[in-house]
Amino acid sequence: MFLSKKYRAPLNLTNIRKSLLAGGIALSTTVALGTIGHAQDAKDNATIFPLKTEEQTKAFEKAVKEYLLENPEVIIDSLTRYQELQAQREEEQKQLAITSNVEDLHNSPTSPVIGNPDGDVVLVEFFDYRCPYCHKAAAVVKQLVEDDPNLKVVMKEFPILSPESMIAARAALAAMRQGKYDAYHFALMDNASDLSQDRLFALAEDLDLDLDQFKEDMKAEEVGQEILSTRALAQRVGANGTPAFIVGTTSVPPNTTLEEFKAIIESIRAKKAS
Repeated sequence: MFLSKKYRAPLNLTNIRKSLLAGGIALSTTVALGTIGHAQDAKDNATIFPLKTEEQTKAFEKAVKEYLLENPEVIIDSLTRYQELQAQREEEQKQLAITSNVEDLHNSPTSPVIGNPDGDVVLVEFFDYRCPYCHKAAAVVKQLVEDDPNLKVVMKEFPILSPESMIAARAALAAMRQGKYDAYHFALMDNASDLSQDRLFALAEDLDLDLDQFKEDMKAEEVGQEILSTRALAQRVGANGTPAFIVGTTSVPPNTTLEEFKAIIESIRAKKAS
């Protein structure tokens, strides 16, 4: 999956030890003391944390530092828990954003649809023609549509990887205007090594598109607006890379298999029926 976020390095004992030995724990201790001081009033501090002199404060900081140097897993556990809570909050916010934007995700009149436009379950994909993971996912999506006559798939052209991605996205949206989006999209995904204009035009001719109209549509303001709208939508719902999938109102990992997709879809149907 191609990401637009900075990579977050994993926690490990060696890195934590290095950070502590470099003096990072002194700052952590100071912050901890300050936090406690703000969290309690002066009377409570005197009872819970009776450090009356500078010597006592320094002794306490030294004791904390020594303890954490001997037990760095305490820091690891705290940071791991913090990251887990952050991830949970981010997922909750993402879920809320998806629910709030479900109409733009499922029913945008300017986004291409493959499969059944009136399907009872909606799968949304944000993708880029330069993304190799999207090429693999395309085969899964194609099979899902073939196997499930009641599935609606909304395709969100999300060119973020190269200028060629943008040109290809415009070409696919131009093909949609002549009713050939499905064929054009999957032809590009089957062989995305060449996204030159010559190849894009040749593919349009192979599909019996009106080439002059196709070229005009590639430059159309509405086509550009669809791409801009998709970028804004991706940002709102937390689609930070390609491919990004949403089934119903649930974000789905990019490496989801065909059988896993089918299970998720059937689970949504079962909930609707209950």
